[in-house]
Amino acid sequence: MKKLLYSLGTFLVVVLLAVGWYFSGLIYETGLNPDFNDAENVGTAEDRVIVDTISSDRMTLNVEEEQWGPLLENGVYGIIGQNGDAIVGSIISTNGNIIERELLQINGTIVSGDRISASGLIRQDDSGGYKILGSSGWSGQATDGVYTPESVSGIEYKDIFYESNVGSFPAYLTSNGENGIVIFVHGFRGNYAREVFSLMRAKDLAELGYRSMVIAYRNDRGLPKDPSGIYQYGVTEWEDIDAAVDEARKYNENIVLFGISGGGGPVSSWIENSNDLSKVSGIIYEAPVISFWESVEVNGAARFPWLPEALFSYFKIVTELRYDVDFDSMDFREAVINSSIPTLLFHGDDDEWVPVEMSDLIAESRDTNFTYIRYENVGHVTSWNADPDNYVYQLSQFLGGLD
Repeated sequence: MKKLLYSLGTFLVVVLLAVGWYFSGLIYETGLNPDFNDAENVGTAEDRVIVDTISSDRMTLNVEEEQWGPLLENGVYGIIGQNGDAIVGSIISTNGNIIERELLQINGTIVSGDRISASGLIRQDDSGGYKILGSSGWSGQATDGVYTPESVSGIEYKDIFYESNVGSFPAYLTSNGENGIVIFVHGFRGNYAREVFSLMRAKDLAELGYRSMVIAYRNDRGLPKDPSGIYQYGVTEWEDIDAAVDEARKYNENIVLFGISGGGGPVSSWIENSNDLSKVSGIIYEAPVISFWESVEVNGAARFPWLPEALFSYFKIVTELRYDVDFDSMDFREAVINSSIPTLLFHGDDDEWVPVEMSDLIAESRDTNFTYIRYENVGHVTSWNADPDNYVYQLSQFLGGLD
């Protein structure tokens, strides 16, 4: 009996070690390794949605194969078929797998039975209509795989560089705007030359009198890496943000930081570590990762619901020991809560990547100079799509209050 119990105990220990090793490797490859070769698709999801019916002002969609994505969320989105594209608006009704939405415009031909892709990367044109990135005759690219303020939003710009302690980094700086400069800090595995969200917002900001500075920073592909060899989610990246702020202040001293998704960490770490917070007038966040491990736990629980919650603490320890990383140092919630810098935060409550609960906590704990715009049934970094007019209005009100 003792021998059997010993063998069983040994087996369980081996299994636990193997599971910890597997999941720590998964966390490293998908979350910490800047060289992980994932697909860099811009714009569209796979063709998992089928057009059920279509009329002059409505479209019903069969979303049986779609587990998450724009077409399950409120807002304005593009759809792309083989022979045409369209813009759909608010959800009118749902009935099982069938979702009925407003049909705002259509180009070409889309018919019942077509398989379509969804895209949140759309822009309003001067006529009041919409264009979809990668369709409607609009590639958005200046050259193959490279997007610029001019190719995406028709805004003049210049290429600049700023110097950080790990090397030189490129950035776009748009040309027109007297009120200040908004520095866009892209998210996880982003690339300033593919940062379409920021380049689209540059048009909105230009109309509000602000220039946009869309930056690269350490661990962007082909550029200097962090000495640790991994993503630090702000622990060291804040130094690049500080250097970018100093460069921007050569052109205008009214500086606003805009952290998008994983870019929320470097911006928040800058708040925690900068020796001169007066260099920045305001902070804007879009679905920010302010605690990396919190995001890991939420995503892990969603993707592996059969795992006991207690195992995530074990995975944390194994990953920290195996890769010499400190996840607690990547938690900047207290810094943001205690900050007095005027802050505007957008987040959708159906975000499948970054837990909205992090933003909720900050909103509940922050006393002053904080505006929280929480959109219902809206996913990751699609707050603009939820209500384009309201989004720009909130930007206008916030930036106007900084003058």
